[in-house]
Amino acid sequence: MKSIKFYYIAILILFSIINTTLAKEKVENYSVYAKLPLIGEIEVQKIETKFSTIDNTFEYSYFVTPTKVVDFFDKKITSGHIVGSLKNNSVSTNQYLLKTENDDFSRIIEFTYKNSVINNVSIKPSYDTSKITNVTKKMIYDSIDPVTMFFKITNFEFINKCNKTIKVYDGKRRYNLKLSEPKITDESYICTLTHQKIAGYKPDKIAENKIYVSDLKYLILDNQNMEFSEVSLRNKNTDLIIRKTD
Repeated sequence: MKSIKFYYIAILILFSIINTTLAKEKVENYSVYAKLPLIGEIEVQKIETKFSTIDNTFEYSYFVTPTKVVDFFDKKITSGHIVGSLKNNSVSTNQYLLKTENDDFSRIIEFTYKNSVINNVSIKPSYDTSKITNVTKKMIYDSIDPVTMFFKITNFEFINKCNKTIKVYDGKRRYNLKLSEPKITDESYICTLTHQKIAGYKPDKIAENKIYVSDLKYLILDNQNMEFSEVSLRNKNTDLIIRKTD
């Protein structure tokens, strides 16, 4: 009997060691800069992401904090994660969670996916959507959350050689990011990134139909692998540059 118990204990220990060995974890840090007229770039946020995986299942968590330069007027802290699976260089998200905290206010946004399609949306408290254009259910089903989008564009294998359109829904706004026209040098691989508002904005912004064009940049390493370097996006009227710091 003792030998049988010892056998099972040994198996459990071995299984634990194997699982620990198979588990992979990677932490990456980014800085967000606002590009302002006459002033130039100011660091406004820091982002820490953590990617952990066992076999094909992964969790990608993130933590966003303001820098001391701006926290006197914006103390918002954002955290959350996506959970999903990886297979054949594709990402399938099962859950998205975002929590925003600022002084005595907090908002939680959660999406659940079914067969890689957003199936349920929970926003507490909900946004006031009375003055913005309507985001239809089809627009939501056809899109992914912002963190899945960020995970994809920071990993070269998911951008399909700069030939794809990523449809994004953040719980309020619906927009497209189109990747095209790769430019390759000895040191970098750069995609043209076109940002277009679709819905969830004020009607005059949709009517304006202004398309913002920027760059998504990767560095070509000595082993010819591609490493994310930076991307430019637009938030309201401010150009934001997200740059990898380690």
